[in-house]
Amino acid sequence: MPISFPFDAILWDMDGTLIDSEPIWIAEETRLMEEIGVEWSEEDALHCLGGPLERVDAYMRSRSGNRHAPLELANQLIERMVVRLSNHLEFSPGAHELINQLHQAGIPMALVSASTRKIMDAALLSIGREFFQHTCSADDVSKTKPDPEGYITAAKRLEVRIENSLIIEDSNTGMSAAIASGAYVLGLPHLTQLPLGEKVVHRQGLEGLDLDGLASLFKGVLV
Repeated sequence: MPISFPFDAILWDMDGTLIDSEPIWIAEETRLMEEIGVEWSEEDALHCLGGPLERVDAYMRSRSGNRHAPLELANQLIERMVVRLSNHLEFSPGAHELINQLHQAGIPMALVSASTRKIMDAALLSIGREFFQHTCSADDVSKTKPDPEGYITAAKRLEVRIENSLIIEDSNTGMSAAIASGAYVLGLPHLTQLPLGEKVVHRQGLEGLDLDGLASLFKGVLV
């Protein structure tokens, strides 16, 4: 690990942060809802951004007149997403370059997602499991985001201090979990405004960001 790098570990969110999967989620939500006679708007999509799937399912059922059993729509959405994510996925701009640098520098990393294990495992076929010493899905915790359990558990599994780790997130739900964990947080506000905090820095994406740049972003907030 570089001597000057200030964080014990990097904990990555998956959808929209590491991989450019948000358009796929929106497209599959839209198709599913249209098939049951519901027009899915941009406002609907933004409301569901960041999950978790239980909340998305409840919202989709409410939009469809509560004509479906709990998790019926979510399970259909999962199956569609597994097919889509098992094929080639695009990294978010700048994410592949940054994660490669972190990996080569030997910095511990974990992947923490509000998606199910089936979806995470499908996405990992494209992302590459070799980057992560630990992966945590919604199925691996008792409470998923916005609860911080996943991030706190990941830090424990990596045997690092959560308060000296950095979380990279892009949704309000994920940011809430990240801030509550006590970690430093890099927020990527590409679709919605994100919360602020004493240990939070915002940046418009990961393009052009290397290890030195990542460390420099937090010079003013490092404790």
